Formats: sequence, structure tokens, C-alpha cells
Amino acid sequence: MSTFESIDVGFSDCSIQEFLSLTELVDKTNFSRLWIQEGDQRSALTLATLALRSTKRVKVALGVTSPVRRHPQILAIETATLNEISADRFILGLGVATGAIRNYGMQMEPLPAMRDTFEIIRGLLADETSEFSYTGRVFSTRRPQKPFRIPNLPIFMGAIGPRMLDLVGEVADGLILTRRGCFSAEYQKYAIKQVSKSAKKHNRDASKIDFVGFYETSISEDEDLARQFVKRILGTYTIPESPPFVSNLAGIDEKEVQTVKQRYLEGDFEGAINAVTDKMVDVFAVAGTPSKCAEKLEQFSKTGLRTPILFIHGPDKMKAAKLAAEHIIPKLTTHNCNSTE
Repeated sequence: MSTFESIDVGFSDCSIQEFLSLTELVDKTNFSRLWIQEGDQRSALTLATLALRSTKRVKVALGVTSPVRRHPQILAIETATLNEISADRFILGLGVATGAIRNYGMQMEPLPAMRDTFEIIRGLLADETSEFSYTGRVFSTRRPQKPFRIPNLPIFMGAIGPRMLDLVGEVADGLILTRRGCFSAEYQKYAIKQVSKSAKKHNRDASKIDFVGFYETSISEDEDLARQFVKRILGTYTIPESPPFVSNLAGIDEKEVQTVKQRYLEGDFEGAINAVTDKMVDVFAVAGTPSKCAEKLEQFSKTGLRTPILFIHGPDKMKAAKLAAEHIIPKLTTHNCNSTE
């Protein structure tokens, strides 16, 4: 019996050439989907275009981009274009990106912003012949436009708090559990239950909603190297950015992570990294040899999660992806995509 339906993959920041090499590798192995995160160094939609043009099999998903960065009408146009060039291999992942709202100095209510975003994108992808327009609380598209007529294109949503999780159950095809919460099995259970309850409330079939989650991942045949490597990510992103209520659900004493958070907030990044303990690596990351990583992932098999996303940081991304494809996917799934090699 399989533990998960499939295993997906994503990669932290790298050069364009390295990204293309990794993309080609993913297409030839047994990963189901390649997830691309939006950041401040690269355009996720441009990377998705490159990935779709250089692959034949693997699906490419954004996990996530935000209507704060691109208006929902533009996102609908980009999505329809990527769907057309890829023969239906593109998946749109959306999140509000509250950090971007603060960074841009915007005043915006996140929940109505996301509701408007889904209304506009769904409306512009609908199987309708009449022109679409929409006036919302945050986003509008008042000039009528003909829909693209691709209503079944999957749209996922990244969420962490209860109100956003409720919205996922109401409008989205899938929930993306973010790097800030996916490490907690208890949080996974809570989030999936919250989405499922909301789906039922809105007369939707919760069994048709996909549940995927990002894991901070470092894989190497040298276990110590992998574990030491991932401490840099945990000290400068995962631990400082994880909400206290997620840590509480996971049974983590907030005092244990306060030193990391405080040093990070003070700008002492090396100090934050040095404050990450081995116990924190055990809690917050999937790190070590392939067998150790598989054992860690298996602990999440009863939460309702359908697909883990191995967000690979290193220490050697190419080698780590190969190790995962050869040793982790066969252990945790019965569905394997055919390799071309």
C-alpha cells in the first residue's frame, strides 16, 4: 500500500542554467510535478515558461505567486498562455503574500483580496461565450473581456490561518501547506480538517481537493553534511517565519526557538544559524540520507496529505534530486512516472 499518491519537487534559488538542468532531470525521473516559488531574485512565471518549454512530461506548478505582484486579470492571461504552450501541464498556485503587501506599502485586506482574485481568474477561465467583468472590494476588472474557456485548469491556494483555510475549501482545487507550517503533523491535520469542513459547508466534495505540502529538504549520503547545510535555511527563514500557533500545535516550546528568532530580527543571521540545534533540524526539516528522509516523511502519512513537495536546498541539488528519485519515491509511493532513461 502506498504512503502518498506521488512525490513532487521544487528547488531553492539557483542560476538559470542550473534550474534548466534540474528541470530536465525532473522530467526524466519519477517526480509528478515541479513546483516553482515566487521570490525577489527570479520571476516565477518566466521560470515556469522555461520549464514547460524544456520538458515533455512533468507538470509545472507555481507555489505560490500573488495578486499583489500581478493583477488577477494579468494572472489569468498568463495562466491561459502557459496552459496553451504546455498542453495542459500548468498549475496555478496563489497566495496573498502579506510580506509583499508590507514591502510595497500597500493597504489591503488579504481575505477579500484573495476572494476577488479567484472570482476574476475563474471568471476569465470560464467556459462561457459572454464577456466577463467584475467589481470587487479590492480587485476589479471592469472592461468586459471574453473568457479563455479553460474552466478545468487547477488553481491551488497557499494558506495558513483559519479564515484563509476556509476560503481554500470554498474556492480552490488544492491546498498548499507552506514551508512555515508543513513540518508539523498536527498542523497538517488541523489545516486539512479545516479545509474539508469548509468544502462540506459550501457543498463541495472535499475528496476532490488536493493537499500538498512543502518540506525544507537537504539530502546527501553524508548525513552530517545534509543536516548542517539545512540549518542555514532554518535559521534565516523557516523558524523566524513560522507562526507561534503552528509551533504550539506541534508541541514545540516557543522558548526553544525564541533565540533563533531574536537573533534573526536583530540582523545577526550567522548567530541565528548557529542557534539552530540538532533537535530543531529533526523538527523543522527533512534532512539526512535518503533512508532517513523517507522515514521522516512517512511520519506524515496519516495526516491526509496526498503529496509531499521536497523543496531541495542541497547540499548538491542535482545529486539530492537523483537520490530522492531513486530511493525515496519508490519507498513512499506505488505510482511512479515512467523514466525516459
